[in-house]
Amino acid sequence: MDEHRIPPLRAGRRAAGAALLGWLGDARAPRLCRVTGSPGSGRTHLLAWLVAGGTDPAAPPGRRVNAFLPAEGCGVRAAVWQLARQLEVSARTPGELLDRLAEDPRPTVLCVPDLDRAADPARLVAELLDPLLGLPHLRLVVEATADLVFTAVAEPAELDLDDPRWTDRARWDAWCGREGHDPAGYPNPGRALGTAPTPPPDPAELLARAPRTATGAPDLPAAGTELLTGLWTAAARSGDLGPLAADPLLYVLAEPVAVTTALEAAAPGTAPAALDAAWRAAGPALVDTPEPAVRAQQLRTRLLGTEPADPAAALAADRLAAAPGRWAARWARRGPVPAATAPGAGPLRGRWLLADATGAVHVLSPADGAVLGRIAVPGPKPLRALAATPGGSLVLLDAWGGTELLTPGPTGPGLEPYALDEALARLTAAADGEALVLAASPDLPDAAPALGDSGGRVHWCRPGGGVLGEQLHTGPVTALAVGAAAPGVPLVASGGLDGAVRLWGPGSAPMPEPADHRPCPVTALALDAGPDGPVLAVAWADGLVRVRRPQRPDGALDVRLGSPAAGLSLAGGVLLAGLDDGPVALDLRD
Repeated sequence: MDEHRIPPLRAGRRAAGAALLGWLGDARAPRLCRVTGSPGSGRTHLLAWLVAGGTDPAAPPGRRVNAFLPAEGCGVRAAVWQLARQLEVSARTPGELLDRLAEDPRPTVLCVPDLDRAADPARLVAELLDPLLGLPHLRLVVEATADLVFTAVAEPAELDLDDPRWTDRARWDAWCGREGHDPAGYPNPGRALGTAPTPPPDPAELLARAPRTATGAPDLPAAGTELLTGLWTAAARSGDLGPLAADPLLYVLAEPVAVTTALEAAAPGTAPAALDAAWRAAGPALVDTPEPAVRAQQLRTRLLGTEPADPAAALAADRLAAAPGRWAARWARRGPVPAATAPGAGPLRGRWLLADATGAVHVLSPADGAVLGRIAVPGPKPLRALAATPGGSLVLLDAWGGTELLTPGPTGPGLEPYALDEALARLTAAADGEALVLAASPDLPDAAPALGDSGGRVHWCRPGGGVLGEQLHTGPVTALAVGAAAPGVPLVASGGLDGAVRLWGPGSAPMPEPADHRPCPVTALALDAGPDGPVLAVAWADGLVRVRRPQRPDGALDVRLGSPAAGLSLAGGVLLAGLDDGPVALDLRD
């Protein structure tokens, strides 16, 4: 019971804790465990105790809790987003979360306290929790009454805290004596404490607490997080958003779970369409962001991408523009949806190249996102990667690992197409398995692109011949970027399925430790030259983008926009990211 610093259980509940740990550590036990009992019986306290011990990094595998969902006041949408965030996957809907978790067969334990107090407990079970139990590697412990119907597990385990066998009477009496509680409440701590639930306040009561403007109207933006959150929670119960609907500040100043649940419960058309759509798009990022100013920029980024042009969306975006922070959206576009991106080079320098799902290559302006043209690609096909070279050639890597070389316009100083084609042949011949990613630098005219393969190796072609290769990852290489550590000196950044980011100067040993490492795959990388050294941007599959200067390890900037980035570029303090519904540009303020 005291292993890995599990906190003690009070009120004689050691037996209940041991039973719960026994279920958690028994692979033969039913995959669903209900913790039941009358109000005040300590169900929530017991699950909080389990979460405290089970999420401790030192917890042994048989006692780990991978994610927990505080269900009180929570709807389906917010539940999906919170679980996805903790499990480090990207999902907006129950189906997407189910698909992501089905891809990873490792044992997963979810804990759901206060399920009875969810916005709609039966819907949360039917649409999310019961389908999740259809995954054979997933286990669920819930605080819930027997009225909630789970079908995926025929005979769940049950821990009824009203049953005296789960409360040691001697320890109970000792606890009551120490704390001055009434021992006649046995075995219910709530009765011993003399506590009872209080009804939630109604909207009129909450509005009466709000500060007033000069005209005497409620000044809701000045009301504070707690009061605004209470209003959104009341709106979720009634389905009426009232004065909350139209002002984006009232969305970002309240707790995101309450806002999400109210929007989900409201009748269609209650909230302005642009705000509702922007909140859904940014939601997986919003739901776990504590700073209102950052939430304002996340929501504004998605409002800027509203198409066709929506005056209400533009006004809402303007309302959020003054929020302080380390980044702000410059522009956002709906489509083309990127499958791969690359910085322009040579004649295309100062442009951003974006390949969509069909393999069509678009040329975008980093300044405003305008599509400046398309590059003719013979027989377009899905691409894994593309790279623009200083000489004016474009290298395409298709979904089957084949490369194709295009020269769409004037050439410039750099490798001419024949030499580039030879270098690509040497690189693909050296690959360990399949070629998966490639990247080139606009600032290295004599260099061919770097190439990453399915075996975890990165390859670099020496000018004049010969290929260098390094084993940088366990598992496939999933992202590459090439920059210049100094004039004419290449620097390669690689990301892998293993979640690691490695830096390598071809011709020297790679850095011994990863530049960064997280427990989900890297999806995109970018390198740029800053005033005091290289700047590195990394995107992972759970939607996090991190911008850092390797020489300043404590100055990282984390950005979440609601979906993973399929491509990144950095140019003069602007971060370009290709999201699942189109590209965006962010101004980095430090």
